Amino acid sequence: MSDKKKEFSEVSDPITVSVVFHRLLAINKEMGITMTRTSRSPIFAEVHDFSCAICDGKPRIVAQIDGVPSHTASSMIAAKAIKERFNDEIKPGDIYIINDAYSGGTHLADVTIIKPIFSNGKLLFMAINRAHHADVGGLSPGSYSPLATEIFHEGIRIPPLRIYREGRPLNDVLDMIRINTRMPDLFLSDIKAQIASCNVAEKRLMELVSKYGPERIDQILDEIQRYAELRMRQEIAKLPDGVYEGESILDGDGFEARNVKIKVTVKVSGDEMFVDFTGTDPQTKGFINSPFANSCTSVYVAVLTTIGKDVPHNEGAYQPIKISAPEGSIVNPVPPAPVASSTLDTACAILEAMWIALSKAVPDKAPAGWNRWCGPSISGVDPRNGNFYVQYAFCGMGGAGALPYMDGISYMGDGIDLGGLTAPNIESNEMEYPHITDFHEFHIDSGGAGKFRGGLGVHYQIRFLGDTPPVFVMFGDGKENPPYGLFGGKPGSLNRPLVNEGLETEIELPAKGVVELRPGDFYSIYSSGGGGWGDPLERDPEKVKEDVQNEFVSLEAAKEIYGVVLDQNLNLDLEATKKLRESLKKGGEK
Repeated sequence: MSDKKKEFSEVSDPITVSVVFHRLLAINKEMGITMTRTSRSPIFAEVHDFSCAICDGKPRIVAQIDGVPSHTASSMIAAKAIKERFNDEIKPGDIYIINDAYSGGTHLADVTIIKPIFSNGKLLFMAINRAHHADVGGLSPGSYSPLATEIFHEGIRIPPLRIYREGRPLNDVLDMIRINTRMPDLFLSDIKAQIASCNVAEKRLMELVSKYGPERIDQILDEIQRYAELRMRQEIAKLPDGVYEGESILDGDGFEARNVKIKVTVKVSGDEMFVDFTGTDPQTKGFINSPFANSCTSVYVAVLTTIGKDVPHNEGAYQPIKISAPEGSIVNPVPPAPVASSTLDTACAILEAMWIALSKAVPDKAPAGWNRWCGPSISGVDPRNGNFYVQYAFCGMGGAGALPYMDGISYMGDGIDLGGLTAPNIESNEMEYPHITDFHEFHIDSGGAGKFRGGLGVHYQIRFLGDTPPVFVMFGDGKENPPYGLFGGKPGSLNRPLVNEGLETEIELPAKGVVELRPGDFYSIYSSGGGGWGDPLERDPEKVKEDVQNEFVSLEAAKEIYGVVLDQNLNLDLEATKKLRESLKKGGEK
């Protein structure tokens, strides 16, 4: 019997529980479809930088399948903040908003909309849509400011706040929020799209309640939580008891901090996992500090992608995982520390430290390092229509790390999002924003070598329309510390962003900083590839040949790193390859 057929076998009525649970997942997906079809911003309609979730009334997350993994658990913490703040004041038809990093949010650009759903006067569900808005104010367009030294520089802070009361919008409250953004009409339009996705959830959930009754639904929600906890405990119990450590490094905070360390100690004891960040560096002046909710989410993603792949993603699954972090550290900062880049840089670093630790317990399941985001938000006035715009260079995504059984996927995005973000179509991107694309191609030799090769990054280049150049706000990481390889695999390449590549005026851009371009300047990036897994000398020579034919790997790398001999016509010489590999293993001449 397959694991799928055994799903919910430990509950009293496994068929009904399974039917309801998968209906919740389908509703969750429909919320996402509604968001992409009703939102105006390409960051939602094309890139899918949002997540939908359904909580019960307690509130505990019960279904979260549509969206980016970086929102896996943090949206639930926002729902808890709403419940704690308003409690008995919550009424049918109310809708709430929150983004404050120190009140249940992650960074300010992630704006969360929450709609409580009642049945017979009882709070039964909370529908959630968390979305990364193009701008929420602050020092820099796009609300990633490398110059920020406190959260007040990063945009408008919204604590738990009611924006609809019993079905009617509180327009004065909405106006106060929207006027603090650079594109107020677009912001409000996208908020309405978030609300629409929650309204769809309410309609579908009430259909479910009408079929099974509120009391039975309440029982099933409890059973789903208990089952997820049981399944996670079963998976943890399979691990050898012991202590496993992992470390990862951030390039810096944009100010004085360099090679900022994330250290994690994972202790497995029976069916529980204890995750301790003691030894992690203190919080920084710059914007890479990670609110505790964001740090917890990164831990959960690491566990769910290794030992918990078949465990339902809800609060029950998180119960056996106990997380502690020193207050005042980069993974649990105290206000008013800036946090804007935490959902990228620091979340990836936490994920990597966890994967490295878990690789010592489950070497057959942990991946090599993924690329980290490194690219600009681009802002200016579109010469074609006179409108102000903020654009993110999503087409410069990098590659994924290799796994113990497959190559990493190329052009996949950063680790914490795990492919949840989709790169926009080149042509529609050029229609939306004032630029022309010169290059968009895989970057040869960017994937870390290994028995299984890391995914490739890209060479992406754009030049801008009009005589007024845009402003670049650079944010990201991975220019100095590459994605790690595992078990003999080689690291992936580094990120390399440039202005005016190949000209006398060429400059390499910092990972963090504000740059004003000059007329005629153009932007390029060589995004990093993922790390390799296993000894490159153990890679199937036929796969190396195929990589060379596809221009994923150069002839030189095939010979010098993989020990594979190909002639100029790319014919494989197996006998010469065998001899070369034996020589390389002995440290001989290449």
